[in-house]
Amino acid sequence: MRKQKLQEAYEPERCECCGQTTTYILQVTLGVVQVIRAISSAIHRKGINHIHPRKEMETSEKMPGDVRMAEGKLTSNEVGNLSKARFHGLIARVKDNPGNYCLTDKGVDFLNGEDVPKFAIISKEHKRQVGYYKEEEFTCNIKELIGTDYWVGIGFEIREGKVVENEDKQGALI
Repeated sequence: MRKQKLQEAYEPERCECCGQTTTYILQVTLGVVQVIRAISSAIHRKGINHIHPRKEMETSEKMPGDVRMAEGKLTSNEVGNLSKARFHGLIARVKDNPGNYCLTDKGVDFLNGEDVPKFAIISKEHKRQVGYYKEEEFTCNIKELIGTDYWVGIGFEIREGKVVENEDKQGALI
């Protein structure tokens, strides 16, 4: 189902007083994938699951997207879209460290080819995810979004906040 038709099928919650919508759906897109790929590369290089995208990853250099992601770099627009990946639970803010993010277990699983719900329901009032739209019916994985011949996984796990290499996996990009 195309996004437009899906958005027409989705019935957002409405305010009882004024009738305006209070929720909307947010899809996992290629932009979300690019952000978490870059974050995973930066975390892998750093060795710990704790990164400040503005300070440690943002670049103004003109470079192809795949090179930028492999080097763990983000454009200012991509840094501005971190909330989209966060709303899907693929990354999370680090408590008591403003501006810092970590890759979640769900994010690692997604980068390793696992399915995740495709459409998150976002509350406009609370500015957070409040559920998923038909999560049993609509799922996606990274290989569907960027191609199976192009992505094999990230080649590491995160244990107690540290990056641990997987000997049985080849690594991120082909």
